[in-house]
Amino acid sequence: MRLRAKIILCAFLVLFAAASFLTVLADLGVFDRQEPDGAAEGGYALRAWEGHIGVFSPPDALAPRSVTDIRLDGLPASDRLALTAGVPAADQAEVARLLEDYGS
Repeated sequence: MRLRAKIILCAFLVLFAAASFLTVLADLGVFDRQEPDGAAEGGYALRAWEGHIGVFSPPDALAPRSVTDIRLDGLPASDRLALTAGVPAADQAEVARLLEDYGS
């Protein structure tokens, strides 16, 4: 009988330790879903597409919703690098403003 009581007590302690561990991980935010680094936060992203600027929606889409006539080779290196990574835009108004900036 003593052995059975010890086994039950050990099982209870193991379950309690596991529940405590999971609670600590949840409090630390380990289980929160997060966007990958560099993910666009808005509904659009401007990215390089076949030598031009493409407008992607949703931001992680594989193909652009539209492609502009703005060529990447006419832009400064910093802009080309940013467009390679993806430039987030919250809405169509911001997309238009960004495209105007790149086009001038």
